[in-house]
Amino acid sequence: MLCHIPHVLSKDSDWVIFLHGLGGNSNIYYKQVDEYKKHFNLMFIDLFGHGCTLESLNAYTFETLARSAINVLDEEDIASAHFVGVSLGTIVMDAFSILAPDRIKTMTLSGAVQGFDFRARFLLKSGAMLQWVIPYMWLYRLFAFIMMPRKSHATSRQIFVREAKKLGGQEFRKWYKLMESLEPFYASLPDQNQNTIPKLYISGDEDHLFLPFVVQSYLRDPLASIHIIEKCGHVCNIEKSEEFNRVSLSYLNSYPDLPKLQHIPERTQAHKIAMKL
Repeated sequence: MLCHIPHVLSKDSDWVIFLHGLGGNSNIYYKQVDEYKKHFNLMFIDLFGHGCTLESLNAYTFETLARSAINVLDEEDIASAHFVGVSLGTIVMDAFSILAPDRIKTMTLSGAVQGFDFRARFLLKSGAMLQWVIPYMWLYRLFAFIMMPRKSHATSRQIFVREAKKLGGQEFRKWYKLMESLEPFYASLPDQNQNTIPKLYISGDEDHLFLPFVVQSYLRDPLASIHIIEKCGHVCNIEKSEEFNRVSLSYLNSYPDLPKLQHIPERTQAHKIAMKL
């Protein structure tokens, strides 16, 4: 069973389930707890080998991770909930939506990772070879810097690097192998299931590796909304927490009469980029 930490507002309040990114843990939501707990019951889940979940598996798949999250809901007798994920957590949410769509009320996908461009593919393939000859933290720091290169991204980058040290090399390599399966996973995702759950994509306009894929997913999903935060990188729930909290809580509190949101700053040119993919 994955380690999970609840914050209960009341028995009648909706639940929000939080899923973190690779190398992080539930602590990455430290800027959401105080605001969210005013409105919802909260459940923070740590994935295998992360945070307070000491258990690990021999190998990981996105489906295995989603089933483990389903087990948490079953254990806590949560019939359905809103889901908030960052980076890797958004992929687990997508796998969950295939296995148990009736358990999800809404999905808020922050810094979603739904594809790799040529730069990310090159890095992934290079890392697959280098991981056996250099310390894993060198590789993790390199990837963290490439994903979050700006001075304004430093806090997010440092948090993920600090938490990733707790993984260990063997565990890191298992998760690295999982990320190599990302593109086949999304290529096999049934479109009909994707369009049955309301989604809110929140990304930073400086999330240069992944933003075009997010915009592309938004454009082909009639139930999706999008909010792109200006002057913000990959981990926007930390870098621009006030805007993230305001937009996401407004969206969740309007359930089930969800608004159709679209905020794409002109300077991102994300529409044009996405249409070329």
